[in-house]
Amino acid sequence: MNILYEPEYRILIQCLKDFRLQSKMTQQELSTILGCSQSYVCKYEQCQKRIDIIELRKICLALGVNLIVLIQEFEERLNTEGL
Repeated sequence: MNILYEPEYRILIQCLKDFRLQSKMTQQELSTILGCSQSYVCKYEQCQKRIDIIELRKICLALGVNLIVLIQEFEERLNTEGL
């Protein structure tokens, strides 16, 4: 099974997407801050590209979200899903 499609990874990516939407930031705006293309953001939000911890931290910083807060939200959602 491709790791990108595991439920845990999808939940992590949904957390990132939700934080982006809460900040009222578009994919294009986020990509500009990150210094990448809009398609990069689109690909990881659609689980077509795997991101590492360094990228995860950069995304959090761009969204104004503490990495620890993201991890806490991720863990809460995992618990809710029974994972």
